[in-house]
Amino acid sequence: MNERSSRRSVVEQAILRAALDAFATRGFHGATMRQIAGLAEVTLANVYNYVDSKSDLLVTLLRRASDDQLAGTRAAIEAAGGSVTDRLRAAVGAYLRFDLERQAESRIVHSEYRYLEAEACLRVTQAQDQHRRLFADLVAEGVAEGVFHTPYPDQASRAILAMCVGVSACCAGEGPPPAAELERRYARYALALLEAR
Repeated sequence: MNERSSRRSVVEQAILRAALDAFATRGFHGATMRQIAGLAEVTLANVYNYVDSKSDLLVTLLRRASDDQLAGTRAAIEAAGGSVTDRLRAAVGAYLRFDLERQAESRIVHSEYRYLEAEACLRVTQAQDQHRRLFADLVAEGVAEGVFHTPYPDQASRAILAMCVGVSACCAGEGPPPAAELERRYARYALALLEAR
């Protein structure tokens, strides 16, 4: 990478970090491009050298976060190997870990995508749809094997994901337990929901 490309990359990353901070704290509509420029310590004109609009920044952040979370969940499932129960525990743990470790990104993934136009929204939600499919497939496999006894596998897999969304907010005020403990608890909740035996 030459010096000019390196400089461009540094500025782009600063703008993305600033946009993430602005969207996470002020919401998409509350954040302005001028605020993003200020947080990135660049001029407003310079921001527009890198992006066309605030929506483009949101799409980039949402796609990156959704893709990273999906990749982390897939890797955890593969590493768990073995039983469907172990793989479900791993999937729940990876999903929660992303929410705990990357709270700002998680917050905008679960709330701000609604401000996108239809085409941009579709590009962002593809990774989320794949995530839902991963969980649905694990639940269906467990039901087929007779390990999970829920009569409602589709609703149960969606309920597990819904339960995991915003886990960091659930612990606000009481001081969150360590991440490993939260992962253990939520895997237990998920298996109870699936009527695992």
